[in-house]
Amino acid sequence: MAKRVLTTVVTLPTLFCIILFLPHNSYMALSFLAMLTAGWGAKELKDLYQKSENVKVHLPSYVVGLLPLAQWLEMAYYPNLPLVDWAVVLMALGLFSNELYYGVKDSFQKSLSRIAAQSLLLLYPGLLITFIQRISLLAYPTQSFLLFFLLVFGNDIFAFVFGMSFGKNNKGFVKVSPNKSMAGFVGGTATTVLLSVLFCAFVPGIKDQVSLSQAILLGLATSTASNIGDLIESAFKRSAHMKDSGTLVPGRGGLLDSIDSMLASAPIFWILLSFL
Repeated sequence: MAKRVLTTVVTLPTLFCIILFLPHNSYMALSFLAMLTAGWGAKELKDLYQKSENVKVHLPSYVVGLLPLAQWLEMAYYPNLPLVDWAVVLMALGLFSNELYYGVKDSFQKSLSRIAAQSLLLLYPGLLITFIQRISLLAYPTQSFLLFFLLVFGNDIFAFVFGMSFGKNNKGFVKVSPNKSMAGFVGGTATTVLLSVLFCAFVPGIKDQVSLSQAILLGLATSTASNIGDLIESAFKRSAHMKDSGTLVPGRGGLLDSIDSMLASAPIFWILLSFL
């Protein structure tokens, strides 16, 4: 628990400093961090998949980091070109075509499984992480970034606190993660909605755009998506018979264990706030 708290205390200020003090050139610093995160996350997911399915995945992990790079180039230099869409399609077709070579070695018995693995790596974390970058395109990017990370981390922290405090007798209602408790889910969601309402009520820019009912919807949707992301990651790990996706982050395990909620909630948050 001490390591988990320490990691959060270090991570949150670091993200906020990058957002507040390094917005230069379309948040290039944040995009560089997204590239590194996508590449390392792909490595962890690749390891999970290979242990689960006993299939060799030939896609280099760093290739997934090209999607956040394409997103940054689109934001910074080519706003009228759908570079991310092009990158996804071309990379997918290229990777699938490689199966014509690798499939010969096992008479194409594992072709579908290998193609599925490469598709998953491109989507998660490759494509999903680009939605975090797209928050910079909203009308009030700094405030929107702060709100997003506040909601995601707030949901995670308070779900943990409520679960530890009141969840001893209501665990196991979600089979994929037996240690999760109803108290944790309810407490984390309620706190996230409250944080959303307070932020949208008092922070300049955002408060003029988002009503009370919309703030409640935004907090509820972001919390729900965050929880789904956490549970999906649990399913990945259970399939591979692993407790954590890696050992990179003290107190949390792998990098995917730390960003699963962000990956799932970023598209929902971006879509909703774009409409609002």
